[in-house]
Amino acid sequence: MRLEWTDQALEGFRNIYSHHFTLSETKEYKKRLLKNIKEKVSLLGTSIPAGNGEWEGSYKIIVDKFIVYYSFSEDRDICYIEYFRHSSQQR
Repeated sequence: MRLEWTDQALEGFRNIYSHHFTLSETKEYKKRLLKNIKEKVSLLGTSIPAGNGEWEGSYKIIVDKFIVYYSFSEDRDICYIEYFRHSSQQR
């Protein structure tokens, strides 16, 4: 399965930083976070619908306090990451 990110979701991912960690530590964290997202999407698949309205047909997971909305291509080879933000951020 391949992950593809919307511009909005990718911007949220790129904005991950901390004053408490070095650039190198942050890069390593992002790599682990991507791996964890992919593993959780593979494990849960379509078991947690995101809800009604604009997210109909999408699914929702929380990984390391990040909220991730995603959907799949018809053949399920591609997982589209549609929304990504930290749970403490305003929507």
